[in-house]
Amino acid sequence: MAAKIIVVTNQKGGCGKTTLAMNLAGVIGANSKTLLVDGDPQGSATRWASSASDECPFPAAVMGLANAGDKAHREIKKYINNYDFIVIDCPPAVENSFTASVLLIANLALIPVVPSPTDLWSAVGIQKLITNVSVINENLQARLVANMCQGNVSISKEALLLLSEFDFPKTNTDIYQRTVYRQAAAFGGSVNNLDNQKAKQEFASLVDEVLQILNTDKE
Repeated sequence: MAAKIIVVTNQKGGCGKTTLAMNLAGVIGANSKTLLVDGDPQGSATRWASSASDECPFPAAVMGLANAGDKAHREIKKYINNYDFIVIDCPPAVENSFTASVLLIANLALIPVVPSPTDLWSAVGIQKLITNVSVINENLQARLVANMCQGNVSISKEALLLLSEFDFPKTNTDIYQRTVYRQAAAFGGSVNNLDNQKAKQEFASLVDEVLQILNTDKE
């Protein structure tokens, strides 16, 4: 059975894209054979995983493909029967050919957005790209993920209004700004490795939601 492919992408840096991708891969990888593809030239995901100790390795395989460009989907297809899930961390640039390439074979695109008007305005480009690719890849679904939310501050009415203008829905689960995510990067793990129940619950909920979406995906 071919792997389900989850692409984490936004045209803007600073939205917690790699943190989302690594924790998704880490939590999913605890129970399923998972590959994390690092498509960002900065190599943050690769460095994250390499920080893990030999006693507690990162629970997903990690492969750097930032230089694959518009051939990335061909490279990833070589591994599609070896894994249950493939999570792809894309570069923060909508015009990068890597992102357009991997969306051709993706089942789900997750777009992390900081729920502020300026951050949401900047996500318009990625919406256009996903909409265009959907004409070719009819299996592609997309969800916005409110990421790096501030504690005890509900998403502003203005931001919620902007979210509603997107072509794709927001996940029910929001991810909050927490120190534990920086700690996970330092230790080369995921929230599962650290003692923060709220963070664990957030990602357990998000993974459940992602799996439900993928189960409705038509082959």
